[in-house]
Amino acid sequence: MVFYVLALGGTLFTMLGAGITILGASSTGVDRGTTVTIITTSESPLASAAPSESAAPLLLSPSAIASPSPDRITSMEDTVTALINKKREGTCNSPLRTDERLRKAARAHSADMAKKDYFSHVSQDGSSFVDRIARTGYPRGSAASENIAVGYTSAKAVVDGWMNSEGHRKNIMNCASKAVGVGLAYRGNTPYWTQDFGRS
Repeated sequence: MVFYVLALGGTLFTMLGAGITILGASSTGVDRGTTVTIITTSESPLASAAPSESAAPLLLSPSAIASPSPDRITSMEDTVTALINKKREGTCNSPLRTDERLRKAARAHSADMAKKDYFSHVSQDGSSFVDRIARTGYPRGSAASENIAVGYTSAKAVVDGWMNSEGHRKNIMNCASKAVGVGLAYRGNTPYWTQDFGRS
């Protein structure tokens, strides 16, 4: 299985088993007929949308397993936060707190990437993570950084992937960050992760 991870300003890595191949920025395609699971708030029901007609061949084969429920997705997002706080212990004085505005921005970006079949810190409307965070009411000047990933099927796997990448690790271990929001969305059975950090 191929996994992609990208840190803001970083490089795209293809991780095959224990080996890492540096590729450069790219986007993934999906088979026609897959669905996009979009989570907008922790209590919202799932919504599905058909992929675009221009979908490219699949790099990550979907399985027959359905996407997790909204409660399960929220649990997976919260597990990512718990795992990164565990990694920060002994380095940072206090754990990151979940900020629902950051979570909303992260979820919206994951859902947008999944729905529109792309993988980038820059949304297709040209907005940056700072723009997306500010749209939720979080102070623009307090936006710190963003990590994204696609293909990791568990909270532990995505955190391990991020921690094994210098740029992602730097974002996670930045003690100036005080808050985080994790967003998870699915295109078929392919998970898209976004992690937004804030300094207030």
